[in-house]
Amino acid sequence: MSNQAKMLSLVNELAKVKSEQNILAALTIYHPEIELVSPSFNAFAKGSEYVELQLNVFFSLFPDYEVSLEQHAINGNVMLATGQACVTLNIPEKDCPRIQLPVFFEFHFHEGRISKEVFFLDAGMVCKKSGVTPEELAHATLSYQTWKKQIAH
Repeated sequence: MSNQAKMLSLVNELAKVKSEQNILAALTIYHPEIELVSPSFNAFAKGSEYVELQLNVFFSLFPDYEVSLEQHAINGNVMLATGQACVTLNIPEKDCPRIQLPVFFEFHFHEGRISKEVFFLDAGMVCKKSGVTPEELAHATLSYQTWKKQIAH
């Protein structure tokens, strides 16, 4: 299997296990020093322990997250990919619809594993399609982050 084929295989497997909300399986695909960045949610985590926490927060917000990849480009050890995500925003006392929206990824690879994932999801579009305000989304994100950190300690 070529290096590019291996990279694509890892990314497809990651999309599959994240669509199943299988954090432990995702961690086996990531390099132990994984960096996970989500600019839309002002989120950054480095290392398996913190990435696990961040994924728990993400799946608390989007418990039915499902992603499909559509296109990709590879240059060296970097892959850019586009796709579609289907999600239902989980905000207490809100009945948010399941929505579909475009996503963009930047993956870096090291030692045969994904060493960095930058995940671009338009938070404004999530709010608009879900019928919530940016403040409600920010509050829910902060609440889940605080709750997950308390559980972790």
